[in-house]
Amino acid sequence: MTADTVDEEPQSSPFLAGLVFLTGEDPSAGSFLLVVGLVTCLFIAAFQFLLQAPVSDLLTALVVVVAVISFLMGAILDILGYFERPANEA
Repeated sequence: MTADTVDEEPQSSPFLAGLVFLTGEDPSAGSFLLVVGLVTCLFIAAFQFLLQAPVSDLLTALVVVVAVISFLMGAILDILGYFERPANEA
């Protein structure tokens, strides 16, 4: 019997291609935290300028909570050495 095995490079998903566009080929903790911070600022600005006071304050508080959780996850990943791996090992 012959085994028909072909070594093909794994195809990346559109989601991962979008992340590479935002963070670069070899992401670091700094680029991850920068993206989280920019998205947080964008949502806070949109909520504060487009919605009325009680709703905008509630949504802004929720965005800040999600941002803090994201920053903590980024710090944990950095402590575990996730961002120090070369891109081809991930």
